[in-house]
Amino acid sequence: MSSTGTKPLQLSFESRQQVVVVADDEDRFVTTAGEAARACKRAADDQEFIAQFRAFLARVHEWCEIHSAAVEKGFVTITDGGLHVLLCLANPNYDFDLEDELVELDLELADDFPLCTAEVLQVPKQQALATELSSEALLVYGDG
Repeated sequence: MSSTGTKPLQLSFESRQQVVVVADDEDRFVTTAGEAARACKRAADDQEFIAQFRAFLARVHEWCEIHSAAVEKGFVTITDGGLHVLLCLANPNYDFDLEDELVELDLELADDFPLCTAEVLQVPKQQALATELSSEALLVYGDG
C-alpha cells in the first residue's frame, strides 16, 4: 500500500479495459490496460539494456587493455543479428594463440550481459587496414 493509503493500480497484459494515459505535456492516449502494461515492461527492459550495454562496452575496453600487446583497437558494431566485437590485432596474421582467450571473452560476455547478444572476432592488422568500418562502429579501445 502506498503512503496515501490507496492500493497501486494493477495492470494486466491480458486486460482489454480501456485506460487514458496523460503525459507531462497533457497529451492523452487511449489504450488498453494490457498495452499500457506492455509499454511499462518495454521501458524497464530498455533501461536494463542500456545499463548492460554500458557495462558491456567497459568490459570489452578492459579486456583490450589487458591484451594490449596483441590488440591495437577494439570496435563494437551493431548488426541485425546483434553486436560484433571486432578486435584489430597488432600482428598481420590471425593469432591462433589468442583464440582460446577470445572464446572465453565471448562466453563471459554472453553470461554477464544476456541482453547484449554478441560475437567476438579478431581482425588481423592487414585485413583491418583494408576493411572500412562503418561510421556506426564504436571505438572502445585504441586511437581513432
